Amino acid sequence: MDAAVKQRGRGVSADHAEAVTRAIDEMRAGLGRAQPLAALARTGMFSPFHFHRIFRDTTAFTPARFLTALRMAEARRLLLHSSMPVHRVGTRVGYTSNGGFITHFGRVVGMSPTRFRSLVRALGDTRAGEWLPSLPDVLDSPGETVVARHASSVPASLAMSWLFTPGQPPGRPCTTSVGGGTSRIRLPRPPGPGAYWVVTMIVPAQSRILDALVDDVPESYLVGRSRLSLNRQELRPVVVPVHLRRPERTDPPVAAVAPLCWSPM
Repeated sequence: MDAAVKQRGRGVSADHAEAVTRAIDEMRAGLGRAQPLAALARTGMFSPFHFHRIFRDTTAFTPARFLTALRMAEARRLLLHSSMPVHRVGTRVGYTSNGGFITHFGRVVGMSPTRFRSLVRALGDTRAGEWLPSLPDVLDSPGETVVARHASSVPASLAMSWLFTPGQPPGRPCTTSVGGGTSRIRLPRPPGPGAYWVVTMIVPAQSRILDALVDDVPESYLVGRSRLSLNRQELRPVVVPVHLRRPERTDPPVAAVAPLCWSPM
């Protein structure tokens, strides 16, 4: 079981965490086939309703959103590392319609698979530190309601933070912020009061951009998440402490389901 799950607690028992991990392993092994909630719930011997709740409590994503993130992450890797036609990439990650894959990919990533392939291949061995001078200082971002505060031993880094809510379409964050080199990431104003997850990702200056944001190499970035509840329209920014750590099996590949706002190209 992941150490972070043990530390987070929040009512997630060891049995629940192990069931979620088994379900994630099942998702990863079968990205090209249908994976209904009932089948995933059976891996942990839970009812679909109960499994859906414990999965969300453990990962911050619903099973459907987590599966979407895994499929988008694998599609991005295939677009980068293979010459596979776009329609075959879509088939490999579970889409029966090429048009459906292109539409979904564009909605999540903000561009077509073909454009994404061209962009990421042009990055080559670019390191995060090479982008820092061209990124905004996120301390100066206007209109914020949430400030993700983290303690990082990496002073020069690419910093990203996302606000997720269960009401959004699968995998899509409702607000996003990107910048460099600070310990406080200010997010744009969320849609309104409600329950959110604040997810933060830090890419050290020496890490390859593609390792962290496409290939999902655990050693290339730090990640953390915290719960947030907004009961009213806040007049002042709400500061949310986020503990950063190496990614683990129960962490969704969040960069795969966010618009490609991290690229200054």
